[in-house]
Amino acid sequence: MYEPTDANRGRDPVAPVRGRARVWYLLLLVPMIGTLIPPIYNTRDPTLIGIPFFYWYLMAWVPVTVVCMAIVSRLMNEDR
Repeated sequence: MYEPTDANRGRDPVAPVRGRARVWYLLLLVPMIGTLIPPIYNTRDPTLIGIPFFYWYLMAWVPVTVVCMAIVSRLMNEDR
């Protein structure tokens, strides 16, 4: 049972919004799926500035992962 203290008497208890926050963690699955399925990128062609597709595809995921993690981090800090 909820017993109000002097500090929060007269106000309703605030429950954290955890269901909506957990949905943003699914955004972290995007880079994981994109890099953990080798048949997607297991090829040499097309090359980019002489770099085989295998390498530049994986290197392209580095900034994408950073952006996804920054979005999730910012949204999680706002919910606190």
